[in-house]
Amino acid sequence: MAQNGTMINPDEFMSDARKNINLELVNFFKRRNSEISDSSIKKLIGQIGDYTVQGGKRIRPILVVCGHNLFKEPNPEVYKASISIELTQSFFLIHDDIMDQSDLRRGKPSLHKVLEKDFEGMREARRMGENIAIVAGDIAMTYAYEALAETNFNDKIKSKAMRELISITKITGYGEGIDMLTTAGVKLRMSDLIRLHLWKTAKYTLEGPLLLGATLAGYEGSTAAISAYGCLTGLAFQLHDDIIGLFGKEEEIGKPVKSDVNEGKQTLLMIKAMEYSGKEESQFIEEILKRGNVSDAEFEKIKKIVEKSGSYDYSRRLIEKFISSGKKYLDTIDGDRKTKEFLLWLSDYLVTRKN
Repeated sequence: MAQNGTMINPDEFMSDARKNINLELVNFFKRRNSEISDSSIKKLIGQIGDYTVQGGKRIRPILVVCGHNLFKEPNPEVYKASISIELTQSFFLIHDDIMDQSDLRRGKPSLHKVLEKDFEGMREARRMGENIAIVAGDIAMTYAYEALAETNFNDKIKSKAMRELISITKITGYGEGIDMLTTAGVKLRMSDLIRLHLWKTAKYTLEGPLLLGATLAGYEGSTAAISAYGCLTGLAFQLHDDIIGLFGKEEEIGKPVKSDVNEGKQTLLMIKAMEYSGKEESQFIEEILKRGNVSDAEFEKIKKIVEKSGSYDYSRRLIEKFISSGKKYLDTIDGDRKTKEFLLWLSDYLVTRKN
């Protein structure tokens, strides 16, 4: 994003940034592939590359670029560093789909389903696909650190950036652990849910990428306002994601609309619907979340309970509150004005998107 003149069109900036990020991803996987002579591993590297390059809106690496540009003139090297967070995303999603037994990701087969085809005819083809996908996820995580290490930033900055990336993956792992426990029936309080979303979503979706970018810029000032903006916007992002997951269309969200309910996810929509509803409706939701395999009629009933109880409206109000508060923190950051204007636009985009 230019540092002088008027703000460029956000859509154009997003489009140009995606092109740069995609180019860096393609070149990165070409280098990894050229290092290996084993044909089976070459094929796996290609499959990890296809999975990473062909999907995603690139919000996270774009935020790395923004975090840098807040405090320093644009630097093409940041795009090379930014792919580390997209590779981290692949790691999380590959493993997440196995844990959730989700066969679709971004409207296409999840990686473990793609890999399963290599073992068609075998008795345990699905298990083999999942096992190789776990390995693929592990490789993607090592690639994230490698991408950062290969940049031309000085060693001091790269060392700090590595520590930030470690913090992102560690905290997100903690959040993933809480998420898995909720699907096992451990009941969440509101405070538990907020912590889950801060750790699992906000850290690696908004706060972490912005801090990573600021680190690459050599910024050494207070990061409190950056973190607050990232955390609050990340919370709003996840709450909106839960609404899309319940009320969206499969062709838009790229996965079955019943998946969150079938997985027993205790979203804010579910928690507040049970809290605000009568005993019969509350027990109905609780039983469905425990059982899974929800029918079309049951799914429609849950949506009606969520709307009638006021849970949907509560979530929308909380999203608006988080976004408003996040923007106030962003306004206090002493950084590039045009980058801040883009981030203000992005805040609204993240909670109005359909997928």
